[in-house]
Amino acid sequence: MEAGDVLDDGRFLVEESLDQGGMGSIWKATDTTTGRTVAVKVLRLDAYTHGRLSPGERVRRNVEMLKRFEREGAILAELDHPAIPRLLHRGYWREEPYLVMEYLDGPTLREFLDQHRPLPLAAACAIAVQIAEALAHAHVHGVVHRDLKPGNIVLSRADGRVSLLDFGIAYLTDPDATRYTALGETPGSAGYIAPEQLRGLREVTAAVDHYAFGCVLFELVTGQRPFEDKPDRNKNIQHLEDLPPRIRSINSGLPQELDDLVADLLSKIPGDRPARIEVWEALHGLLPAPGDPAPEPALEPDPTLHYRTAGGLHAVAAPRRPAAPPRLNRRRGSWLGRGEFAALQARAKAELEATDAGPVCARLERALAQAVEDWGIADLSVADAHLTCADAALLGGRVQRAEFLYGQVAGAPVRQAAPELLALMLEAEIGAVECRIPEGDALRAVEDWTRTVRKVLELPDRTARLIGRCREAGLGLVDWLGSDKNESGHIKAVADLLSSLPD
Repeated sequence: MEAGDVLDDGRFLVEESLDQGGMGSIWKATDTTTGRTVAVKVLRLDAYTHGRLSPGERVRRNVEMLKRFEREGAILAELDHPAIPRLLHRGYWREEPYLVMEYLDGPTLREFLDQHRPLPLAAACAIAVQIAEALAHAHVHGVVHRDLKPGNIVLSRADGRVSLLDFGIAYLTDPDATRYTALGETPGSAGYIAPEQLRGLREVTAAVDHYAFGCVLFELVTGQRPFEDKPDRNKNIQHLEDLPPRIRSINSGLPQELDDLVADLLSKIPGDRPARIEVWEALHGLLPAPGDPAPEPALEPDPTLHYRTAGGLHAVAAPRRPAAPPRLNRRRGSWLGRGEFAALQARAKAELEATDAGPVCARLERALAQAVEDWGIADLSVADAHLTCADAALLGGRVQRAEFLYGQVAGAPVRQAAPELLALMLEAEIGAVECRIPEGDALRAVEDWTRTVRKVLELPDRTARLIGRCREAGLGLVDWLGSDKNESGHIKAVADLLSSLPD
């Protein structure tokens, strides 16, 4: 596409390039029927695959990228919210697909924050509420954005309104929706990816957007990111394993309720992240009110403008609170005593050993979320119950569910695990490897098994259960790899480590 091209039988006149990326480009154009300025997003298949892939692989990736691009258009056509640009037209130009959308004149939030930090609290909350409302609208329609970051948020130069862009790697929660791979990479952008995404879990929920929103909110109110790369520890590892700083440790003047909200949003456990109602309640009281003065120093653009002036762009409506809502990440009286939970867990293990998974295992699995809320995933009985349910799911062919449950234990948010918990975490890592064997990901399975077994061999005390699990998974890998004559190197590496395991 070039300046001067005319699309859709003369309707859209392409004027200038706005952005050129690895997989596409965005152009400024004019709708000749209305005189309105629009944005045209074009997918450039050759730019992404040229010179990098074999001809066959290039065709497969091109088909995948085309389907993703078409789905992005379909998603935008379904969404209707002031903070999400409207799709105006879809078409092809010389075999290149394009989308015509509302044109947004203004900086990205990344550019805005680079110029204005830290933000006044009212301005930060004005931006955050609009992002939260856009995400909530998408989630109601079964769309998880998966790439929320300041670079995908734009502030209108005219009135400071916020828009959420780029649904190119969005995930549809409808179980009948077609899934596309992430081209061999973890979906999202470094520094804003939820721990469960980094672990490669396929059970994607709106919680991944809540985590990314927590990262953005942290930056809005403190001027800093939760984690930055360190010489010996990159930010992805920190997002997986480390507790983020509290925002009041950076700015003691911030409200305690906001501090609690950000900490909850950045929980390593998806189920502990607050729902929309809690986000709205924490932020609403901090929004600018009609008649409030403009921020000082002045902001350009000013995200508080339509809250401070009469006849604002759109009102922020309070979501309805259920009659008896759960308070996520808040401890309350136990719903099940320790003894009862232990008895249920013992019955589930006995059932699994005798007859495979059955109604007792199902009951234990239903109890897991509440057990995590009451006692925490790092509690030994809770972690062990997750492993029991993961084993049951794996034996029952529910591989994605098993991988999710193993991942909850493997990623338990603890700085220094006690020996008993560390053994369970390592066993969960081995369980996750067993989940990858049916998926055919040989290289990743071998690398993960090797890394975990080496950790096990470094332990001063190794339980027979953990050693047995390592050996069982290793033998499974050898059997699986033995069907491919090209895997002799991997087979030898696994066999050598197996011989190092104690009897």
